[in-house]
Amino acid sequence: MAKKKDLLTREGKDSCLNFVSGNNNKSVQEQLSKLLDEMQISLDEPIVEDSIDGTRIRLTYVIALSRKGGGIDKDAIKFQYIKEIPVDYSNIPIKIKDSTTGAAASAADDTVSHNNNNNNSIGEETLIESYDELENSVPTLCEVLGLLKKIYFMPDDFSNRLVVARIHKLRNMFSKDEILTFPSIDLSDKSGLIPI
Repeated sequence: MAKKKDLLTREGKDSCLNFVSGNNNKSVQEQLSKLLDEMQISLDEPIVEDSIDGTRIRLTYVIALSRKGGGIDKDAIKFQYIKEIPVDYSNIPIKIKDSTTGAAASAADDTVSHNNNNNNSIGEETLIESYDELENSVPTLCEVLGLLKKIYFMPDDFSNRLVVARIHKLRNMFSKDEILTFPSIDLSDKSGLIPI
């Protein structure tokens, strides 16, 4: 069973409200705060895939969104959050090797076993660097809300009935005024939500 993470944490809400505070419109902040208290957004554990050529990592999360109405949760809408991260493995070991060159140069012995140990430490550092990159790619509440806002205003001219049905369900869950309080995201962001 997949472990779920709640995106609506106190830190996430505060970050989102600070992001929206740039409008200098107190009523928008208050409306968003009230709306966030009525919502539930959960995130499943990611599926991580490496590309065949080793130039990018794709993360896929399942996100469930619901809204509490009158004490009863409305039906949840599920989305797949997908993000691709470019990875240049050829640069990571070079940076790390430069930082460990001083320690290697000060060693009196330069035997084969010493070189093997040094190569192993470079490999471990490369993995740690990659894991740090994965940690930074966990979706934030602001990003998910921005992607929901983007989906809300998508046209209905899709041939995929499931996508159209989910967009309609999202429009029934939130009014246009409510969705306009959500933060907007950068259109160059390499992430997206797919209704499932």
